[in-house]
Amino acid sequence: MEIDQSYILSKDNYTRIESIKKQIVIGNTNNHDMKHYIGWVNRYNGKYKKTAAFTIDINGTIYKHFEPKYQSEYFKDLEQNNKSIVILLENDGCLTKDAEKNSFLSWLGYIYKEQDVFEKKWRSNNYWAQYGKEQIDSAVNLVKELCNEFYIPLTAMTHNVKMNDLEDYTGILYKSNIEMYYTDVSPAFNFEYFINNIELK
Repeated sequence: MEIDQSYILSKDNYTRIESIKKQIVIGNTNNHDMKHYIGWVNRYNGKYKKTAAFTIDINGTIYKHFEPKYQSEYFKDLEQNNKSIVILLENDGCLTKDAEKNSFLSWLGYIYKEQDVFEKKWRSNNYWAQYGKEQIDSAVNLVKELCNEFYIPLTAMTHNVKMNDLEDYTGILYKSNIEMYYTDVSPAFNFEYFINNIELK
């Protein structure tokens, strides 16, 4: 599996403390064209630590930002950071419809350039950016490799609904399983395809 290392973070953007990993958490960048990475390296005089170990872009390219044995301050909860490997899918997330211009806008006001929009009312939003098939295929491959390397069970949540009592959960989940205010991964994510493929030998 090919992993691009052209967006490696400095030691100021994560914590070089090794910890036992129990969960892989998948979320969104809520942006495109690696703008989230640019934000990471420019905030707090280059010492911003709410970062992720990996990003997968819409075309399926996997970018490693730091070694997954380490951790960042991606979540507010220290224990969640200790046990998590965070993978972000490059995706604009929830969209708003501009009826006058017959277009959709991201939460930052960018025009959504892709053709397809996923429509479903969920967590106070109606429209969602699509994920790419190559992107999900790369997520499958990366998850399989990480689960093998870190002895994490190759089992995944089948939905994006908030779950209670995740402290002892081992496996793959999504940010939206952790808290109600997260909207990633969105309803546009093909859970059935993802789960069926991680279970293939």
